[in-house]
Amino acid sequence: MPRQAARAATLHQRMLGWLQNDTVPSPPAPAPNPLTENGRTAVRRQLYRDVGEFLFSNGLEPTPRNFMVAHSYLSGENWEIGRAVADHLHSGKPLSDGEVGEIVERQRASQLTPDRLAELASQLEARLNDCVSAVDTTRDSAATFGSALNEEAANLNSDPVGTLHRVIALTREAVETARLAELQLQQTRREADALRSDLEQARRAAEQDHLTGLPNRRCFEARLATAMAEPGPRNVTVALCDIDDFKQVNDRHGHPAGDRVLRFVGDFLRTQLGRGAMVARYGGEEFACLFEGETPHGARAALNAVRDKLATRSLVNQESGLSIGVVTFSAGVAPIVDGDVHAAMQDADAALYTAKRNGKDAVVVART
Repeated sequence: MPRQAARAATLHQRMLGWLQNDTVPSPPAPAPNPLTENGRTAVRRQLYRDVGEFLFSNGLEPTPRNFMVAHSYLSGENWEIGRAVADHLHSGKPLSDGEVGEIVERQRASQLTPDRLAELASQLEARLNDCVSAVDTTRDSAATFGSALNEEAANLNSDPVGTLHRVIALTREAVETARLAELQLQQTRREADALRSDLEQARRAAEQDHLTGLPNRRCFEARLATAMAEPGPRNVTVALCDIDDFKQVNDRHGHPAGDRVLRFVGDFLRTQLGRGAMVARYGGEEFACLFEGETPHGARAALNAVRDKLATRSLVNQESGLSIGVVTFSAGVAPIVDGDVHAAMQDADAALYTAKRNGKDAVVVART
């Protein structure tokens, strides 16, 4: 244990030097109050701290690659890396630098890069050519068989037995050709189905959060863009929800319990809001909601109903049996005015942190 503590201290000093690029130690700055600074800045600051804690707790060197993997896991922005890290941590063993390297290499190998897309397109083109070839072969065989039957029909009176044998041979040849073409089509269909499955899996991976199974930020922003592209005036409202005091859950019960709380709250929001809203994991312990055809005050009422129901649930750490207690969230709601999505998200973010400053466990509508 003393050796691990010394290693953690050494890593901490290395990271400070790496970030500051300065050999002269500087006095520690006073810790900022996340409730008094800009909301998004507070989220980024907390994510930075969580990344550092993740590196130190796993004994990882503060390299750009390790930092990227930790960020991908904690922010939920890279589904493949996040899933691989979560699977490894579920075993109860910390990550090593070598294992991080293996995760990154596997992710690169499976990533849907432009080269991989070009490869899939070439394979699909080849499968289509195989289908065309099989159909052409069957058509040519049918035409040849028809012509041969017409020729043999003229010989039927003069050589009935010979004609019969030749017609039987022609029929067998046509049947065999058709059978081979059918086998080729079946094989081509299986290969095309496999390619389609690969593309669908890549699409889901690009749009799904690895931890909660909810749509991720990229998917949310794409859906929001689609909603804004629809013609005609209508109400479109966004909301940002943030679990209150989530760091305390991680500190007291560990990250696996924190992950389960994230999944629970995300699923609770999704099921309780139902078809009335799209719920996505926006990053960290934050969720984004998209309400189409709903006013900000209607969205606030819906979120308050979810918040009230959540307050009736007391969670327990399944591994230790210890009580986690009631988990609450704060939310900020804002309408999209004049198609300005960026301004609406900023307004929702500001409203969220107004709720935080005013005591948490509340839903606040941005000034409209």
